[in-house]
Amino acid sequence: MPQLVNRAMMESVFPPDRLTRVREERLPSNLQVSAKSFLTGIGLPRVRSAWFLIDVGFIESETPGGLRLGRDIDLTPFEDLPEGAENLIILGEILSDAVTLDPVSGKLYCLPDGHPQVRVLNQSLDTLAYFLYLLEVERPNYDYDISGDVSNSDGTAVRLRQLMIQADPAPFEGAEPAWSDTFDWWADDAPPMPTWERVLYEVHESIG
Repeated sequence: MPQLVNRAMMESVFPPDRLTRVREERLPSNLQVSAKSFLTGIGLPRVRSAWFLIDVGFIESETPGGLRLGRDIDLTPFEDLPEGAENLIILGEILSDAVTLDPVSGKLYCLPDGHPQVRVLNQSLDTLAYFLYLLEVERPNYDYDISGDVSNSDGTAVRLRQLMIQADPAPFEGAEPAWSDTFDWWADDAPPMPTWERVLYEVHESIG
């Protein structure tokens, strides 16, 4: 699959000095090639207003020993962890759900806040970054702090969901959108809403 983002694209929506890259010697030796290229060349956003909150392990001055891994946190509450979960790289969080990277497969897994079921968040760092890029491009259409007119935030959420599914359908498989008329996410017996569906629901309702 062609690469979806590059450094220039990310710099168009995030300040260049807030895209945090990692020196290769701080990365695990078994890290997938494309993931290593992303982390050393493009970088993850370190911006308070972004949906993604980068982990302290990426701030070298605060964690000189290296990135935080699965073994550094309590994994016992979680179910269906991938093999080698102790080696998951902790990237940060989205809406309090931990975002982790499997160094071997390159897949991203979500460790939900307050729920044991681990889910695939994205198939790669590239699609995670693309989702974050799309959310920033569309921010004037749903964020009152950026724009006074967010009257079509619901349409923005629908459009974003379609673009995300085209790029990486895995996070949305088997899930209805939060605004669905056919599934009640707020029913007592409903499962927890997946991370990206929660993000899109906030877009749908507008923020700021």
